[in-house]
Amino acid sequence: MSTHVILITGPRAAGKSTFAAELHQDLAGSVLLYVDDLFHQVLAQDRSRWNGQEADLYAVVLRHQLALARDLGLAGSCVVVDATVLPNQLGPLRGTLVSNVSIIVLLPSLEECLANEHRAMRTVPVREEKVTATWQEMQEWRTVTGVPVRIVDGCEVERRRALSEVVSRLQRVP
Repeated sequence: MSTHVILITGPRAAGKSTFAAELHQDLAGSVLLYVDDLFHQVLAQDRSRWNGQEADLYAVVLRHQLALARDLGLAGSCVVVDATVLPNQLGPLRGTLVSNVSIIVLLPSLEECLANEHRAMRTVPVREEKVTATWQEMQEWRTVTGVPVRIVDGCEVERRRALSEVVSRLQRVP
């Protein structure tokens, strides 16, 4: 397996965590970073400090986790990152590692994301307005150039194909 950072992003309730976990499982020896887990841990430790500033906290956690992913990649690891990232937040991944970064953007329909938000297995409170807002923001990925971005729409077949292609490509490279 090669040194690589694979960023799995998309709107809330798009299936990022499931996709990232499956990818991590298929890539023996990879490191999986769940940005949301660290965000919720920090938020829970000092909720009053971040009340009303959750987006600022997420941005801080995201910057640090992307920098960690970059550094782990530079040290020879294959890193899978599960996070809600907009194109303008890629700064920590730019530079020396940029050629070894793959970005997979899960963009199912808004209706699918809203349906997923209501699934019983969700561990965070239902927030339909957040789903809609992040779904709209994530459409920005459709216009990105200059970085390798793969858009995966809602179809399960396309998700499986993308997963298989990433695993195959990384297992071929020494």
